[in-house]
Amino acid sequence: MSKLVVFGANGATGHAIVEQALRDGHHVRAAVRDPATFRPVRAELPPELEVVRGNVLDHEEVRAALSGQDAVISAIGPSGSRSGGLYSGSARHFVTAMTEEGADRIVVLSSSGVRHDDPHHPRWYRAVARTLMRELYGDMRAMEHVLESSLLNWTAVRPSRIVDAPATGNYRVGDAENPEGGTAITRDDLARFVVRAATEDRWSRRRPTLAR
Repeated sequence: MSKLVVFGANGATGHAIVEQALRDGHHVRAAVRDPATFRPVRAELPPELEVVRGNVLDHEEVRAALSGQDAVISAIGPSGSRSGGLYSGSARHFVTAMTEEGADRIVVLSSSGVRHDDPHHPRWYRAVARTLMRELYGDMRAMEHVLESSLLNWTAVRPSRIVDAPATGNYRVGDAENPEGGTAITRDDLARFVVRAATEDRWSRRRPTLAR
C-alpha cells in the first residue's frame, strides 16, 4: 500500500483517481481548495481517505499536503479553456515543495494536445491546438518543461479526449505521441493508468499518451 496525495481531487478525473486508488488499497490524501466542498466517495470503498486543503498556487499548502506521501498526483484543471498559468505555476510549487520535503515521485495530467505537431492527430485537431487551445496547451508544455528540468521522478500522462464511460481496459499507450487513429479514453481507464503510474517506475520521466 502506498500513500498518495491527489491534487485537484474534486474534479471529475481527480475524484475518479481518488476512488481508484482507494479501490486498489492505497491510503489517499485528497487535496482540494476547500475541504468542505469535497464530494463523498462511494460508501463501499475502504475508508483510507483524508481530505486536506491544497491550493496548488500556495506553496505552504502544497508542502503541507504532500508531506509524508509516497507519490504526488496532480489532476488539476481550469474551469474554462484558459489556464492562466495554473499548470506551470503549480509545477514550480510541486518541484520546490517536494525538494524541501525529500519527496520524489510525481504524476501529472497533461494532454495529447500538448504535442500540436503529432502526426497521428487529425489535421483539424492540430489546427485547434495551435489556435483556440494555444494558451492552455502552452501552459501544459511549460508544466512539463518545469518537471523535466527538475531532479524529480516525474511522469506526464497525456490522455486524448476524456469520456465518461465504464472502464474497458481497451486502450493503447504511445510514448510521447498519440496512438494512431486513437481519439478518446474513458475517465475510469485513465484513473487506473494514473494510479499504476504513480506506484510503478515503468513510465518514469516519460510522457505516456493514451487513446483507444
